[in-house]
Order: sequence, then C-alpha cells, then structure tokens
Amino acid sequence: MADEAARLSPDLIAALRPMRARRPEARFAMLSTAWSRTDPFWMLWDSDDPSWIRLKATADTVHYDPEFLERERRSLGEDAFKREYFGVPLGAQASPFTWELYERATQVHMPLVPPGPAFAPAVQERGVPIANPFKSTG
Repeated sequence: MADEAARLSPDLIAALRPMRARRPEARFAMLSTAWSRTDPFWMLWDSDDPSWIRLKATADTVHYDPEFLERERRSLGEDAFKREYFGVPLGAQASPFTWELYERATQVHMPLVPPGPAFAPAVQERGVPIANPFKSTG
C-alpha cells in the first residue's frame, strides 16, 4: 500500500510493485488526495486502465458540517480546499502551462503537405586539408 501516493516519486512506486511478485493476486493500493495532474496517483486515476479500482470520498459524498467546510475554505484558500476536500488536483495555477496545452503539445501531428527540400538531410561536404602552420617539419 502506498499512502499519500500523489506525493511519491514514480521510481518509489515502481520499487513497491515487485513486492507482490510472490502473491500475484495481492492488490497494490494507492491512497491519496490528488496533488497535480502529473503526479503518479493522478495519472493512474485518470487513466483508462481497467485493472485499477477507483473509490472516491469527497466532501460532497460524505456529510460534513457546512460551517466547518466554510471555515476550512477560508483557512486553506480555494485551491488547497478543492484539492483536500474535493480531490481537484492543482492545474494551471501550478504551472505556466495549462493541461490542454500539454495534451496538444504531446500529440503527434502529421503535416498537411509533404516536407520540402529545406527538411531534407544536409549534404555532407568534404573538407579541404589545410597545412598546420604550428607543426614543425624537422
């Protein structure tokens, strides 16, 4: 089990996974509050991988006193409150790049027209030998 999995490095999570090797039926549980849209926990949560069971308990699914929640909102600030009580990971405010921009930038795009000669490999020209003036000929 990995608690606060959103704050763990991908390398640490990878190191935990082999612990199930002797008992493949054992489950690997990751418990966490979402942190960012690029942390290991969120990447698995948001994936289509059917081998993961996703359970969600947020302030809108569990009964909390509304006055308590309002005090928490004022104390934590809007972003931290949404993250801690509603599972909304940090988004554009944590990075100068939006999630939509990241997704667009990482998609493979095919050119609309074939590339012209400017994109051809450079022609390798043979160098002209020049005598070394510092080499002694003695």
